[in-house]
Amino acid sequence: MRKAGWYAVAIFAVAFCLRAAAAWKNGAFAGPELAPGTEMELIAASLVHSGEYANPFYAGQTGPSAHATPVYPLYLAALYALLGTGALSAVARVLITCAVSALRCTLILFFALDAGLGRAVSVLATILSVFYAGALSTEVQGHTDGAWLSLAIVALVWMAMRIWREGEWKTRTPWMFSALCGFCVLLNPGTLPVIAALVAAGAIACASKLRMRYLRQAALVALTIFVCLLPWAIRNYVTFGKLIWTRSNFGLEFWLSNGPGRTYDLPSNIGYGEHPVAEHPFFNREEAARVAESGEIKYNQERLRETLDWVRENPADFLLLTGQRFLAWWFPPGAAIVVAVKLVLTLLAFIGLGLLFRIQPIVAWLFLLTWITYPDIYYVIQWSSRYRLPMDWQLLVCAAVTLSAAWGWAARRVGMDQPKREGVITGA
Repeated sequence: MRKAGWYAVAIFAVAFCLRAAAAWKNGAFAGPELAPGTEMELIAASLVHSGEYANPFYAGQTGPSAHATPVYPLYLAALYALLGTGALSAVARVLITCAVSALRCTLILFFALDAGLGRAVSVLATILSVFYAGALSTEVQGHTDGAWLSLAIVALVWMAMRIWREGEWKTRTPWMFSALCGFCVLLNPGTLPVIAALVAAGAIACASKLRMRYLRQAALVALTIFVCLLPWAIRNYVTFGKLIWTRSNFGLEFWLSNGPGRTYDLPSNIGYGEHPVAEHPFFNREEAARVAESGEIKYNQERLRETLDWVRENPADFLLLTGQRFLAWWFPPGAAIVVAVKLVLTLLAFIGLGLLFRIQPIVAWLFLLTWITYPDIYYVIQWSSRYRLPMDWQLLVCAAVTLSAAWGWAARRVGMDQPKREGVITGA
């Protein structure tokens, strides 16, 4: 046990130092990155300065907001209230985010061991997680909730694995799992399809004589999520006159991702590409003024209707953009070396998932359900490398399974060939 503790400390220290060094080199401790610069950060700053959950856009004051669910903005607001919104809180935010990412790397070792994947796979997956960063800025700077969400999904899958492997739901109520599900959805509603898939798969897999008990446990999960979201929904109803259970920004994101002049990726659509649209109210003062005039909810509804009309009139263009986003999710674009590394990682992960079904089917199913459900929303909105970060750790584990299997196969081949070579040398 003591040795495992030292391993955990060493992994955490190496992962943290590497990420802190990368953050330093990329200017995360100096320059414009120090000022609040994302929707979540601006909402947090508004909470500190005016006491209002509002104004998520840099281009102008747009009023009350449900643009982001409250967990991460409230965490940032607490940080700003304690340390101010200047350099000190920014440095703290970066260091905390590096620590969260390092903790995820550390937990992968113990998850893989607990999952029965063996020491070789566990160590290899940990090494890959320490040195691989699929979205470095998100993993170290903490402008958004990506690093926290990644850690939450590790906990969610790990807990689900143990519940199913040990059959805990048959003998007692998994309160901690239900509470974790509620927290995950309140942190980021992108986890809701994953949770729904895990629960639905369990209902299908359990024996018919146990199904009623399982459904009662599933109802508890749903009730817990409902209770966790209820205060947020009530706040939104009081503020906007409309029940918003998660967040309000789908219409805006869908509009920014689909339409005349749009491309499949976020950087181009917000103004960094060769044909910038730059119509996001975060940057565009005219759009921000429209949000302020009509209100966030009405603005998003208008954008959603406008985009749905465009999709109906241009189904081929929409399917093309969707296909491009699908490919970008699994085979991310970028510089040649980045493309090559991520291409190899994805292919190794696909092979590893197949092998995982043979050695640890419960883990394989949990990973597959995550891969099917978590990316779905990102096939219809603009691609960014930071969106895939929360499930990258599963790809690394599956890639480690493939590499370990390949090493074992090669070692066996060498062992089989060795006697033949010895026989030729000795004349046997």
